[in-house]
Amino acid sequence: MVSTAPVAPGPAGLGLKTCLALLGVALVVRTVLALGTDVYFDTAYYWQWAQRLDWGYYDHPPLIAWLLALLGIHATALLCGAGTIAAVWGLARDVYQSREAAWRASALWSVVPGGMVAGIWATPDSPLLLFWTLALWALWRERWLWAGVASGLALLAKFPAVLLGIAFLITALRARRLPWGAWGTGAVAAVFLVPVLLWNARHDWVGILFQLKHGLDGQGGWRTLGDFIVGQFAFGGPVLAILALVYAVRGPREHFFLRMAALVPLLFFGYAASRARSEVNWTTMAYLSVCVGAAGMSRLWQRAAAFSGLAVVLGVTLHLFFPLMSVKRDTTLWRTHGWDVLSALATPEKLFPEMKPGSVVAVFSGNYQLASLVALHAGVPVGTAGPVRFSQYDVWPEPPIPPGKDVLWVEEDGPFAPSALTDRFETMEDPVELVGMYKGRRLHPFRVWWVRNARPPPTPPEAPDGMNQSQR
Repeated sequence: MVSTAPVAPGPAGLGLKTCLALLGVALVVRTVLALGTDVYFDTAYYWQWAQRLDWGYYDHPPLIAWLLALLGIHATALLCGAGTIAAVWGLARDVYQSREAAWRASALWSVVPGGMVAGIWATPDSPLLLFWTLALWALWRERWLWAGVASGLALLAKFPAVLLGIAFLITALRARRLPWGAWGTGAVAAVFLVPVLLWNARHDWVGILFQLKHGLDGQGGWRTLGDFIVGQFAFGGPVLAILALVYAVRGPREHFFLRMAALVPLLFFGYAASRARSEVNWTTMAYLSVCVGAAGMSRLWQRAAAFSGLAVVLGVTLHLFFPLMSVKRDTTLWRTHGWDVLSALATPEKLFPEMKPGSVVAVFSGNYQLASLVALHAGVPVGTAGPVRFSQYDVWPEPPIPPGKDVLWVEEDGPFAPSALTDRFETMEDPVELVGMYKGRRLHPFRVWWVRNARPPPTPPEAPDGMNQSQR
């Protein structure tokens, strides 16, 4: 079904020196960005998961939390990124039986903007891309056991890993052949997923239902679809995004499985984008096999794909460290700088001179990402309150607040502290401002409220016979 015969790599492409130069530049950029920017807010959220390891979480399966607990924030992203590049090299070598083609594919992948992001900031995409590539490689070689293990780990990273299985089944239908070993692959992958499904069953299927609602339920249309298409040129690369469709539709016949591994995610998430607002990173795994396919194209296309992707990466990197442009809301800078000011919340008595040290027992926010950044930078218990998006904080118990103790409420351009929180306390002081700056730019205007003197919890009403409700 999956051809293991060598495929001609086509005309001469990028030379070895050029490939090594691209890989070297990519390595330097990844390291500089990882160490020179603040922790991404989604990464902080997953870091919070790593403090409470489990078989599942509200948004995603647990692998990213396990890796963060084992390796830490920077090592998780960098090692997953390097491993993915190595896996692309091995896959391309076996596809073409050519080391030169393998270097070209890995060099092309190293400068794909979406792959670069996953190799810098740890998110579920970081392990997904690694194990998607390993599963793709194992399936190509018909190594069924290894394919099952890699597919299972990919599913533990992110539920959309199931799209690789759909691409494989489409290939099997076309070939009218499904090897017995492939059934074993599916069984092994399913074993990895069983504990995650059991966790979801115990929590009202919150993780799976969220993914379905987030991806397919919303107000979509031509605008959201257009945003998705534009996003592919930014995240996949200006030229590689075009080559993705060319390769998926007109690629070599022997590459049918690799082409489906690109086309299925692009079509699925393109459809999702027509239904609801999508995220540009959702399709990043599609470009893995596109890079393998592009390694067999002409040198002109390879150069255009590599250097256009590198131009996007270098342009964004230069802006992050030497911002020359000034826009009203610089989202790129906002996401990557200025969050470390939240460390001041570790010693709130410096913000409120009348406060007694130790009186604050937790920090609350109306945003789960901001709450996670507070936990990371200040090292304090956090929670969310008010009309906020449901998150893992709603699954976990709220930080305990003994009577007479205080909390802080922090927001960035956000709402006043909700009554669901303030009604549990006696008073609330006027807010102080805490500003996250970078290169003289005001990025994060935080407001911090001191919410004082927690009331005792209400006592249950007495039953007529003198027994309270809990005893009855």
